[in-house]
Amino acid sequence: MIEMPFTGERYVPALGGQIKYEHLHRYCLALDWAKGKTVLDVASGEGYGAVILARVATRVVGVDLSSECARYATQRYQDRHNLTFAAGSCGELPLQDHSVDLVTSFETIEHHDRHQDMLNEIKRVLKPEGVLLLSSPNRPVYSEGPTPPNPYHVKELDWNELNELLTARFRSVVYYGQRLATGSVVFPLSTSARETGYAAYSNAGGTEDTVVQCLADQMYNIAIYGNQKNCED
Repeated sequence: MIEMPFTGERYVPALGGQIKYEHLHRYCLALDWAKGKTVLDVASGEGYGAVILARVATRVVGVDLSSECARYATQRYQDRHNLTFAAGSCGELPLQDHSVDLVTSFETIEHHDRHQDMLNEIKRVLKPEGVLLLSSPNRPVYSEGPTPPNPYHVKELDWNELNELLTARFRSVVYYGQRLATGSVVFPLSTSARETGYAAYSNAGGTEDTVVQCLADQMYNIAIYGNQKNCED
């Protein structure tokens, strides 16, 4: 099957480098929440992220505005029994009320200006105890520097704007920042070692510590929200 070409609008797995690390990291972060759950991936594109989640989820539905993308992903990943794709707008999701445990929406909200509609729809399809994982470019860092603006972004948000939108609908929130960083990696020399415990060591301020330090000027804001409010605005 011919791979989906990269147009600049959607990430495709053939790409390497910075964009690959950023996109795959977000889906890997979602794996712990997806285990044994019904998951909706909003703006699923080529389908690679929904495939990652389907490794541990009971069921994954990928929804994308492009019917061409939905057809491509359906054909490419047709062997995944717990994975389906559908065309649909993030403002009109083709799912029943309170039908999913987890919604992932990575680098979606900045591609349109219907933010209220999108979040209301996500709240509608989430179960009362459901969780939303959402990422968004941090506008002051992403677009207000020397980098040319992204032509596919319609309305980017800073942290305060994103927080205001989301806290109106969810009671519980945890925020993370994402940016590339360099470091030293210690790893097993045999794949049979199956090492799973990794520690992050920091030398911030001249003192060694195992705590992951906060970095300044995050490129992306990542929010984990749960315990919905009743706000419909």
